[in-house]
Amino acid sequence: MAARPRSKASKHLPEHLYFDPRRGSYRLRLVDGRFKAIGKEREIAIAVAKEYNRVARPEVALTVEALLTDTYKYGEACFADHVDALLERIIREEEPSEDFLKTMQMDAERTKEFFNNIPSSHITLKHVNTYLDEYHPDASANVQNRKVAWLKKLFSYAMDESIMESNPAVLKKKKRVEKKQRQRLKSDWYRIIHAASPLWLQTAMDLSLQTTHARLEISRIQYNIKEPSKHQCGCCWFDKPKVSAIGKVYGTLYIHRQKVADKEAAHVAIPIGDKLKAIIDRSRDRTVSAFVVHRLPEKAPRALSKDVVHLTQVSPDYISRTFSKVRDKVGCCEHLEPSQRPTFHEIRALAAHLFDVSGVDPQSRMAHTDAKSTKIYKENHVEWVEVPFAEIEV
Repeated sequence: MAARPRSKASKHLPEHLYFDPRRGSYRLRLVDGRFKAIGKEREIAIAVAKEYNRVARPEVALTVEALLTDTYKYGEACFADHVDALLERIIREEEPSEDFLKTMQMDAERTKEFFNNIPSSHITLKHVNTYLDEYHPDASANVQNRKVAWLKKLFSYAMDESIMESNPAVLKKKKRVEKKQRQRLKSDWYRIIHAASPLWLQTAMDLSLQTTHARLEISRIQYNIKEPSKHQCGCCWFDKPKVSAIGKVYGTLYIHRQKVADKEAAHVAIPIGDKLKAIIDRSRDRTVSAFVVHRLPEKAPRALSKDVVHLTQVSPDYISRTFSKVRDKVGCCEHLEPSQRPTFHEIRALAAHLFDVSGVDPQSRMAHTDAKSTKIYKENHVEWVEVPFAEIEV
C-alpha cells in the first residue's frame, strides 16, 4: 500500500515532523509511535527533528550522511565558502559598532577555519558544541553565550539565503550567568588609590565622587561652556558667587548622561560649591586643555579614540585601565580575585552611599529617572534636572 502523501504544510519538513494547523504548532513522531509537541517555531522544530532522526533513527541517519558526503564530493560548497558574503550582509544591514565589527571579523575567521570542509546541510548541534570546545573551552558563561549568539546569527542569515534549512545553534542551551561578584569600593580603598594616582586621575576620581557620574561623563567635562546644550558636559560660571544656606555657589556643572539619553533625567544641573570648585581649580596645570580631566600623552597617537575630540582629553577606557593599574599596584584589594576587585565605575556606588547617609537623595544627581522631589526646567529646549546643592567627604 502506498504511503499517504504528506500535507502541503508538512511536505517540506523533515521525515516524521508534522505541522498541526489546529494548534498552530509542530509535532514529531517518536520511534515508539507517539507524537511529541515541539512548539510553534518552525526553525527550532526542524532542527530538533533532524537531530532526533539522526540519533534515534540510525538507519535513516546513515543514509543521510552518505548522501551528504556524496553530494559534497560532487560540488556542494562547504559552509566556510559562504561566511565572507554572509558577514558582508550582516555588516550592511546591522551597521555594528567598530568594536563589535572587529569581534565579528575574528569570529568569522574561526568559523571559516572550523567549517572548512563541512557542507552547510551537514551542520548539527554536535558541530556547535565542538566549535565551542575547540575555540572557547575556558571562556566564561557570558563569552560562551555571545559565541553561540554569533553562530545563531550567522546561521539565520544562511537560512534566509537558502544555504541552510535549519539553525542548529538555536538548540544550544545558554549557560547560566552568575550574579555580579565585584566588591564595592570602600572609603579606605578610595583614599589609598587616590593618594597613589597622578593628578589627572585624582581629578577624575574626585569629580565622579562629587557628581556620582561615570567615566564617560567625567571625561567630557569642560572648564567653560557658553550655555547648556545637549550632548555636552561642562561648567557655566556666575559673574559673582551666590550665597545659599549651605555655602557659596559659583556656577552650574551641566552633565548629559549618555546611557539614558532618551530620558528627561539624562540632563543634570549640579551646583558648583567649594569642593567642586577646588577640584576644578586644582586640576589646572601647565597643559593647555579645555577639559578638566586632561593629560599630555608621552607619544602622540596615530588616531584619536572615538570617545575623545582632543589630544589632551583622557578617554574613558584609559581612566578605567589606569585606576585598575594603580589599585593593583598599591595592593589594597590583592586579597580579592581580579574579577571581584572594584573598578572606577564603583566610585558611583560609593558616592551614592555617602550622599544617602548624609541625608541627600542621590537618584536625581545620578540621572536616575525615578528620582523624586527634583526641579526640572528648560534651557535651550532641553530639560535639565536641577539637583540640590550638596557635598560629601570621603
